[in-house]
Amino acid sequence: MATIDDVAKAAGVSKGTVSSVFSKKRPISRPVTERVLEVAKGLGYYPSHVARSLAIKKTMIAGLKMPISKDSVMSGFEIQMINGVIREFSKQGYRLLLDTLPEHDDPTQFSIDPVDGVIMLNPRKQDPRIERYNQMGIPLVLIGRPDPIEEQISYVDNDNRHLSLQVGQYLINLGHTAILFLNSSADMTVAIDRENGLAEAFQQSGQSYDQVHVMNYSRRQHANPTEYGYVSLKNIYEPNRFTAIITDTDRVALGVMRAARELGIDIPGELSLIALSNDATLAQEMTPALTSVELSAEMLGTEAAKILVEKMKDVDIVEQKIIEAKLVIRESCRLL
Repeated sequence: MATIDDVAKAAGVSKGTVSSVFSKKRPISRPVTERVLEVAKGLGYYPSHVARSLAIKKTMIAGLKMPISKDSVMSGFEIQMINGVIREFSKQGYRLLLDTLPEHDDPTQFSIDPVDGVIMLNPRKQDPRIERYNQMGIPLVLIGRPDPIEEQISYVDNDNRHLSLQVGQYLINLGHTAILFLNSSADMTVAIDRENGLAEAFQQSGQSYDQVHVMNYSRRQHANPTEYGYVSLKNIYEPNRFTAIITDTDRVALGVMRAARELGIDIPGELSLIALSNDATLAQEMTPALTSVELSAEMLGTEAAKILVEKMKDVDIVEQKIIEAKLVIRESCRLL
């Protein structure tokens, strides 16, 4: 197998020049670059990623920690977010290592991956992983706010408290005060912010929050988000107990719709439904079209990647950014 020495000798350049052609560490003239690439192709030479990493003291790989249950498929939000991350990393010459192991549930799954930095989705309350990355000196950016919020932690997020406040106000203005809230996992910071925002909406309107029943997703109890929505409505529904349901995601809302059909419940005639995420294709294919919240998932991923690229250059850089979200009103909620 051809080596870098073989290419350098055949092209009449130094090993450093060949290395720079492939690594783009320093600019090389176009004629020399084309000659080196032509020689390398003729000799069947391919640069070693490991060797390059040792030379520049970087792997040029960034990690994305996004735990997924083994029985789940990626949501539209997750796919859009990954697209934003990949697009930005590609511009900057980074590869992406996607890690879906549920390490927050099993500490033995935590590992030191061959990456220069990490984006971590959905931080938990008092999340120990944050401190682990700090101890290892690995640059970290969160998608979702940390708990507690600290000035030295970089993150991007929506204003989930204000967003939930808006959703609560929207439903209350439609006359809905008896609400079932199928929230995300109780230990996630987004779940806390959402519940606080909904409670604030009731407080501002002078309505009793006692009419709101909050449930939380559990990976141990539910095979996937759709099953969570389906089983929750099946188990808790009683006529006239609730007039509206707020779900964590559109996948949860899909499960609610399936259960509603089996129970003979008309949406939105008897039960209004709104999801706190927006897979536009899925939402519009549902019947009725699902009212939901656009979280700008791709922008969340893009901005997180931009911040991480800067932190991988200078670990002391800190940036905290809020991405605007908006309510998308379709057909699944009605005025009482």
